[in-house]
Amino acid sequence: MSHLDVDQFAKVSRFYPLDPRVKLICTVALVVVLAFITVLLPLLLMAAFVLALVLSSRVPIKHMARNFAFALMFIAFASAVMLLTSGWMAALTIFIRISVSVLALLLLVSTTPFFRLMRGFQALRMPKLLTGLIMFTYRFIFILLEEMERMRMARAARGFSGGTSILDRAAFKTLSATIGMVFVRANLRATNIYDALLSRGYTGEIRIMDRLQVRGIDGAFAAAFATMMMFAIVLQVGVVHWTL
Repeated sequence: MSHLDVDQFAKVSRFYPLDPRVKLICTVALVVVLAFITVLLPLLLMAAFVLALVLSSRVPIKHMARNFAFALMFIAFASAVMLLTSGWMAALTIFIRISVSVLALLLLVSTTPFFRLMRGFQALRMPKLLTGLIMFTYRFIFILLEEMERMRMARAARGFSGGTSILDRAAFKTLSATIGMVFVRANLRATNIYDALLSRGYTGEIRIMDRLQVRGIDGAFAAAFATMMMFAIVLQVGVVHWTL
């Protein structure tokens, strides 16, 4: 995997031209509102809204489903706990609530290139230290994966094919040494990357080529989110009664 794989569908997405600040605010607001919704109907309406955004985003459904599958185990665990303690209705609502939140966040990161997203965070006054930590953590993950692949190829070239069982002492010794070397090599590469950034004038400020600008299409996007969230809140508090 290369770091470009994460952003491979961002620029072809229908939501790519939108200002990252608007997308960030709308997504975070949606997740916060979802956390307080306990009535099934507004949850279903918000789920339909987010699914409509996913389907219209031009991000392949297969890509979204593959990434959603990583969170599904944790969602299922939380739902199972609620089923055993509070009944099936509470389990269903927690399942929908978390699933919609995860889909909204996946939509955000799938339609916004990583550095553009970080620039949006900085424009919203997130501390440079925090955005820097996120950026370097993101980069270090791929360095770690690359080093693991290189070490795997080196082991295979020397005839290592794995142990015969989980109790194979020689296999454990080889793998533990490999893990240690992976972290040492990855740390060295990450240090070299940081030194290279400093030599090129890096100060913690994330710069991108295009200028951030809120336009009419961003206002329409935010208005759609605001309308859906207000409608969900109205149904939640019981101002409007709508039965299926």
